[in-house]
Amino acid sequence: MDEEILKTEREYFNKNFNISYIDESLPKADNRIILKHYFCSLLVYGVMIMLLWLNPFFSKISSEQVKDFYNILYMCYVIIAPVIYFIFRPKSIWKSHNIAICDYVRRVFLHLPKFASLKVSEIKEELKCFIPSYTEQQSIVLMFIKFFFGVLMVSSLANNIHTISQRTYTYNKLYEMFVTAVSSLDWTMIKDFFVKYKNVLYNNAIIFLFSLDLSIFCFGYLTELGFLRNKIRTVETTPAGLFFCLICYPPFAAITAEFISLPQNDNIMAFGDINSPLTWIFRICAIGFLVIYVAASVALGFKGSNLTNRGTVSCFPYNIVRHPAYISKNIFWTLTTLPVFLVDFGAADFNFAKYFTNISLVICALITTYAVYYMRALTEERHLIKDPDYQKYTQKVKYRFIPFVI
Repeated sequence: MDEEILKTEREYFNKNFNISYIDESLPKADNRIILKHYFCSLLVYGVMIMLLWLNPFFSKISSEQVKDFYNILYMCYVIIAPVIYFIFRPKSIWKSHNIAICDYVRRVFLHLPKFASLKVSEIKEELKCFIPSYTEQQSIVLMFIKFFFGVLMVSSLANNIHTISQRTYTYNKLYEMFVTAVSSLDWTMIKDFFVKYKNVLYNNAIIFLFSLDLSIFCFGYLTELGFLRNKIRTVETTPAGLFFCLICYPPFAAITAEFISLPQNDNIMAFGDINSPLTWIFRICAIGFLVIYVAASVALGFKGSNLTNRGTVSCFPYNIVRHPAYISKNIFWTLTTLPVFLVDFGAADFNFAKYFTNISLVICALITTYAVYYMRALTEERHLIKDPDYQKYTQKVKYRFIPFVI
C-alpha cells in the first residue's frame, strides 16, 4: 500500500471510526469536563461493582478476594483519579466513554414521546432517540467487554494462583530433586527424574502457561493508557462478531459444550495407558502448540483483549499467520482429544458399532469447534479490516491459520 494513500486512509479512519483519536488542536481538559467525566465514571464503575456482587453468574465465579480486588480498584479510582485529572488535564477526557454512556442513558430515560398523538412517520422519528450514536454504541459495548472479560480473566487467574500456591511444597521438592539430578551429571538420574515425574511436570506446565496467558489478558482488560500504546481504536459491535466470540466463554460456553460435546481432556491417554509412547507424543506436541498459543498472547502484550482493535501486531507468531492463537489452541484441543481414537481393539468387550458411533460424534464435535473459530476469525477480520494498518498487515501476512494453505 502506497504510503501517501495509507496516510490519507489513516486520517479518514481516525476521524470517522477511531474512538481514541484525539485532535491535537483540542485544548487540555477544563474543570467542567474533568468533573463530568469523573462523576460519570464513578456511576458507570459503581454499577459494574454492583453487578459483580449481585449478578448470580459473576458472584458465583468470583471469589471474595476477586470482589475485594475490584472494590479496592474502585476506591483507588475515587481517590487518585481526580488528582491525576486536575494535574495532567488529559485531552482524552474530551472523548470520555463514560460520559457517552451516561448521556445516552439520560436521553433514553428523559425522552418521553407521546406516541398516541403522533403519526407513523413521526413515531419513527421519535424512536431514533433510542438508537445510540456510533460513539455511544462503541462506548457501551466497550464497557461490557471490559467488565465481562475482565472479571472472567481475573477470576480464572485467581483460581490458578490459588492452585499454584497450594502446590508450593511439591514445586520445591521437584526443584530440589531436579537440581540434585543435574548437579550429579548423571544422565540416568536425570532420565529417571523426568520418567517418574513426567505427569506432574506436564500438568503443571499447562497451568503455568495458561496463567501467563491470563495475566497478559487481565492487564489488557484493566488498562487503557496512551503511553502503553494500548488505547482501544474500535470495538466489535455486530451481532455475529459478539456471538462467535461470546459462545467460546462461560456461561455461554456451557451451552456450546452441551451442543458440541467435545471429549477434550488434558490428561487423556492413548489406549488408557499413561506410559504409552503415543500418550506422550500427543502430550509433548500439545505442550508445544500451547507454547505457541501463549507466545501469541505475549506478542500482543498490553494490547491483549477480545473484540477490540488496539493496533496491529506483526511480530512472531503473527508474522507467520494472522490467527496463531486460534489455530494453536484448536490443535492443542485436538491433540488432547485424538487419544480417544486409540483403544484396545482386541479387548473382549470391544464393540465396533459403538466405537464407530463415538468416533463419528467426536469428529463432528471437532469440525464444529473449528467452524466456530473460523467464523470468529472471519468476523474479527471484518471488524479489523476497517483499520488501514490492518489492511497493510494482511498484504504482508496472507494466510489466516496455516502458511500456504488457508
